[in-house]
Amino acid sequence: MVSGNGFYATSFESVYVLAQCEGSLSNGDCGVCVKSAVQKAKVECGNSISGQVYLNKCYISYTYYPNGISKKSPSGGGSGQNLGKTLAIVVGGAATVGFGVIFFHVY
Repeated sequence: MVSGNGFYATSFESVYVLAQCEGSLSNGDCGVCVKSAVQKAKVECGNSISGQVYLNKCYISYTYYPNGISKKSPSGGGSGQNLGKTLAIVVGGAATVGFGVIFFHVY
């Protein structure tokens, strides 16, 4: 389910899904963490058209696009470019959350 580098992105019909694990997790543990995040999203996000779940060692995000997922980006770049941007946003967001947690624990 998750690639060897702990990152997975896919789409099915009109839903785009992204999952990422910390590098310290094995592929098996990553899969377990992502499965837990999916179950939590089902409970906490309900019928929302998008959601994000952060667990201790992994993260998932999903978005439903009612008009379908565009196969071509508006800027003309390939999906690899968008994937890189998405990954950068996810990593930056996770780092921000991590620093915030550390900051509030220290003070």
